[in-house]
Amino acid sequence: MALILSAATGNFNAGATWVGGIVPGAADEARASTGHTVTITANVTCTELSNAGTGIFTLNDGVTLTANVTNKSSTSGRHCLQFTAASPAVGFIVGNVTGSALSNGSFGAQNTSSGTLTLTGNATGGAGTGSGSINNASTGTLTITGSVTGGNTSGTSFGVQNASTGTLTITGTVTGGTATGNFGVNNASTGPVTIIGNVTASAVSGVSNASTGTLIITGDCTASTSANAVNSTSATPRVSGSFISASNGRLAVNASAIILLSTPTLAKTRYALNGSTTYVDMFTADNSLGQAAITDVRFGTVYASGALTGVAYIPAAGSVALGVPVDATTGTATLTAQNVRDAIGLATANLDTQLAAIPTAAGNASAVRTELAPELAQVTEIHAIHGLNIANALTVTPTLRSAGAITQSITGDGTTSTIVTRV
Repeated sequence: MALILSAATGNFNAGATWVGGIVPGAADEARASTGHTVTITANVTCTELSNAGTGIFTLNDGVTLTANVTNKSSTSGRHCLQFTAASPAVGFIVGNVTGSALSNGSFGAQNTSSGTLTLTGNATGGAGTGSGSINNASTGTLTITGSVTGGNTSGTSFGVQNASTGTLTITGTVTGGTATGNFGVNNASTGPVTIIGNVTASAVSGVSNASTGTLIITGDCTASTSANAVNSTSATPRVSGSFISASNGRLAVNASAIILLSTPTLAKTRYALNGSTTYVDMFTADNSLGQAAITDVRFGTVYASGALTGVAYIPAAGSVALGVPVDATTGTATLTAQNVRDAIGLATANLDTQLAAIPTAAGNASAVRTELAPELAQVTEIHAIHGLNIANALTVTPTLRSAGAITQSITGDGTTSTIVTRV
């Protein structure tokens, strides 16, 4: 990355503005040198914007700056980038904005008028006293999509400050800094602040609402042992989300009153038990962590203050055998033809076809007779040969029995002429 310094006040895209006539590109750091004001009149992409001394960049209406912005000036009150256009003007920054490492009482970027400055990226306070990330200084609107974090100095290095009656809207997390006074968001006056995301305290609060400005938070508020997530002693915050207290009992929100913005969903409040890291959690009715699943509760049973109704078909104890547990998997069952079909995974038509293919008793008897027809014909022929009629049995009473074999010679066709001769 090449560092390109400004040579004079002028247009960002003009070669004469830069040392060597080289306009900074995507891989460069563009620095406004002391005494120079560099105006961004068209979309610009570079790695970083920085400044030295009294150097500053001005972002024009309708222009998008794609770059990280870092205040590197040692001059008190000199911001790196300013947006000065009045409403309905809009300026865009795509990148991260960081306050100075020096104690210079200035910000990475500032919205000085009634226009709208939009940041898509993270805003982080610096390491020097008063070296915040972005300052919404007037009646304008500051909109941020990204995380906001307080600085790490002993002074007031805010992530973002709403200094007047302007509007601040953040979609993303807000976290307090690591030293006293370094709030993630400092609402210093009566302007409204809306945060759609979680607010977390560190060494200091994630959000300080120092005046009577309206504060709306949709997200979880988590305290640390050093600070409340939200400190709003002069105005009533409107919040919706979980309230997580610290192990030493410090509450998530410090305010004389709290208004729920809407009915919290999947939320909880947490309190330390006897000052330890053992907590007691109290859940909203729809939070599955605090309630039995509806599939584990008997069908029709209403619970969780009426918010949930069980759907498990669990038989009554009287309908099962003695000693059989009554739960979601044991008990009585009602069997129907359709139940059987469903259980064996066959469609009705397929099962009925298979059942219809099973032979009837009459069919089986007919098949047996067909199979034995030749043998039956032989039996009938033997009867005829012996002059026997199945319907009129011949009774023979022997008058003489003697030892020895008796043989017969049978001639004839067994039907019209049969001769039986004892041999």
